[in-house]
Amino acid sequence: MRTLLRFLLIGLAAPALLGGCASHKMKTQTVQQKVHQKRLQSDLSKAELAQINRQWNLFVTYKPDSLRDHWQSPTETVELKTGDCEDISIAKMLDPAIRKLIPTDQLRLSYVHTPAGEPHMVLIIGSGKEALVLDNLFDEIRTVSESGYRPVYQLDAAGRVYQNDRRLETHPKFEKFELILSELKLSAAY
Repeated sequence: MRTLLRFLLIGLAAPALLGGCASHKMKTQTVQQKVHQKRLQSDLSKAELAQINRQWNLFVTYKPDSLRDHWQSPTETVELKTGDCEDISIAKMLDPAIRKLIPTDQLRLSYVHTPAGEPHMVLIIGSGKEALVLDNLFDEIRTVSESGYRPVYQLDAAGRVYQNDRRLETHPKFEKFELILSELKLSAAY
């Protein structure tokens, strides 16, 4: 009788036990699917970013400022179809297509030193060595480590200034950008 009772209990419990294994397998598949989906989205975003970067690089002809360190608004850059690295980076940072793809707290206008030690401005998405670089010097998207750039200062879309991924109170170099942001907010209100 005890054997029969054990057999019945095991028989009744077996589907639950098997269901637990199947459920675990389903959960594992779901996690794997989410990871795969995240990779696809990441690749898609990177491809879309490369396309946007390439379009800006083709549309705007590089032209150094005649004025020392003049920063154009995106409207000026589009109207003139010329600009230097700061102007092109600002236009990319404020591009609605990029802002649709990337959270604004991940967008940073970045004053960098090139591998040759020259000053340059790019748009960096994210933080750290694996952050993505949108640059007027190359169309493809690279990471900071692949680019060889050394970020000096960064400014996010909210006007916060960073150095080595640490937030600073302010930096005089970026006061011009704050003016551009305030102009854009005023023009968006109309």
